[in-house]
Amino acid sequence: MEWGIIAWLKRGSRRKSVLEFVFKYNHPVSANDVKKELKIAMSQASITLKELKEKNLIDCLNTQDKIGKLYRITKKGREYLENVKK
Repeated sequence: MEWGIIAWLKRGSRRKSVLEFVFKYNHPVSANDVKKELKIAMSQASITLKELKEKNLIDCLNTQDKIGKLYRITKKGREYLENVKK
């Protein structure tokens, strides 16, 4: 467990809420889904998803597509989310 990632998630409430949203659904989600559900700008949704992907907390299922990318939470993402909720 990397404590830096836990601190990074706790510092960014948007990061935590996006990770929770991706976890909540059993199917892949898009940036548009995140935007609608969390009522944030599309740019914020996209940037946050990219940040979470860089930390390997979520996976992009269709990396070859320029638009309409789909994401799902990773095992690592689930573990970190459980620790952040405590």
